[in-house]
Amino acid sequence: MAIVKILELVGSSDNSFDDAVKNALAEASKTVQHIVGIDVMGFKAEVTDNKISNYKAHVKVAFTVER
Repeated sequence: MAIVKILELVGSSDNSFDDAVKNALAEASKTVQHIVGIDVMGFKAEVTDNKISNYKAHVKVAFTVER
């Protein structure tokens, strides 16, 4: 029986929401093995001088745990 755990985090990027999601996954994969999925919960952005200065993605990363 496989056990799946969920890690919740926020990724960010100066370029796009897509890159923010990819950055969150890249950071999680540095310390977590057996990642099986990612669920994007939402997006936010910081605005400076009426332009988006930073994109943020709230994600949940699913990974299996070996017993």
